[in-house]
Amino acid sequence: MSRARKTPSADIGALTTEQVVALLAKGEQAALLRAYFGDVDYLDLRKLARRAIKARKGRKPRVYLLPGIMGSSLGYRGKSDVHEIWLNPEAVAAGELLSLALPDARPVQPLNVLLPGYLQLYLALIIAGFDVVFHPFDWRKSVVASGQQLLQRITRERKQSVAIVAHSMGGLVARAALATDRRRRIGKIVQLGTPNFGSFALVQALRAVYASVRKVVSLDSRHSPEQVARHVFRSLPGIYEMLPIAAHARDADLFDLQSWPDDLLGPDATMLAHARRVRDRLANGRAGCFHIVGSNRETITAVIKKRGGFEYGFTLNGDGTVPRSLAEWPGAQHYFAEELHGNLTKNPLIAAAIIDLLRKGRTAKLPGEKRAVENKIVRLVSDAQLRRDLRSKVRWEDLPLDERRRILEPTISPGFRRISARRPKTI
Repeated sequence: MSRARKTPSADIGALTTEQVVALLAKGEQAALLRAYFGDVDYLDLRKLARRAIKARKGRKPRVYLLPGIMGSSLGYRGKSDVHEIWLNPEAVAAGELLSLALPDARPVQPLNVLLPGYLQLYLALIIAGFDVVFHPFDWRKSVVASGQQLLQRITRERKQSVAIVAHSMGGLVARAALATDRRRRIGKIVQLGTPNFGSFALVQALRAVYASVRKVVSLDSRHSPEQVARHVFRSLPGIYEMLPIAAHARDADLFDLQSWPDDLLGPDATMLAHARRVRDRLANGRAGCFHIVGSNRETITAVIKKRGGFEYGFTLNGDGTVPRSLAEWPGAQHYFAEELHGNLTKNPLIAAAIIDLLRKGRTAKLPGEKRAVENKIVRLVSDAQLRRDLRSKVRWEDLPLDERRRILEPTISPGFRRISARRPKTI
C-alpha cells in the first residue's frame, strides 16, 4: 500500500529512528526536520545526535524506552510499504481514525515511537553509555497484553538484566511485564508520570472532551470528536484500564456505570468490569523501581456528575494530566519534578536524574520529598464548556508549521485554544 508524501509528518513517519538520527547528525534534510521538530528542538537534537553517533560502541546495558498512551504510531505494514494511521494527518483527514476501533477488521500494529516527545531522552541515554531501544506498543489494547509482549521481546533478545524507562501508560505496561518476570530479567524500572491509579484525562477521552482527541479530530473532515469517542475510544481496553480508581478519586467510582452521565457518551459496562480487575494483575514496586512524578501544574483531580455531563475540578496537585494522588506506585521510590506531563521526557535535568537512577539506584538531582501544594479547586469546567471551546474544524494545509506541531503532539496542548481562537478556514 503506497502512501503519498505531502507532509513533513508523512515523510518522517516512513523513516526509522536510526535514519532520523543520521540525518540530524549530518545536517541533511534540515527543512523537513525543522518543520517536524521545530527550530529549537531541531538544534538541540542535532547536537545530541552527533554526540550519540560518536558514543563508544560495544557491550552496554540494555534500556527499553516505552512511550505513553498515543505515543506509538499505529498502522499497517505491507511487504514493501507502511501505511500509518495514527498520527498521519492525511489518514486522519480521510476519516481513517474509525479503523482504530477494536476489534479491528484488518489488524493494526504499532509502527514506531512518535519521536518529538521521546528522541531527546533516547539520545541522552545513548550518550550516557546505554544500549537504548524504543519499544512501541499498541496503546489501544490491554496493558496486560502489552506487558506480555514486552517480556517476550526481552526473553527473545536474551538479555540477562535490562532496564525499562517508561512514560505514562508505558509504566503500566512495564508493571505488567514485571508481574510475570519469573526469571527476573528486569533489573530496574523508571516510570515518568505514570497514572498508577488512573487519570481523569481518560474520562475526558470517553466524553470526547480530551484536548488531544479534539485537536487531532479537528483535521477529520468526516467525523466529529463525539463519533470518534463512541466508535473508537469506547472500544479500547487501554482507555478503560487507565480510569481513576475510586479510593484515589474523591470516591467517584468510575468503574460503575451508574457514576456516569446517562447519554450516548457513556462507557461500556462489560469493559468497565474487566478493567477493574486488571489493576490487580500489575506488579508493585521493589528494589530498583522508581517513579519521577510531575507536580505543581493545573490538573483535573476531581469529577462531579451534573445534569448534562461531568464537571471537572482543577488543582495544582499534578503534572497537568496525572494527579499526584493517582501517580503513586506502591513499593517504588519516588522523586518529584515541577514539570508538565508531556515534558517529563524532554527535561534535561530529569534525563540526568534517570541516568543516575539507572547507574547508581539513587539521584540527588530531584527531591525525594513532594512539595506541599494546597489542595484547593482553582477552576471548574464542564463537558459542555469544553465542547464549545474546542469545536473548530481545521484544514492541515491552512495551518502554519508551529500549529501543525501542536496538532501532532500526542499530549494535551494549551496552544490548541489559540488555534481555535484564530478561526482558520473550516471544512
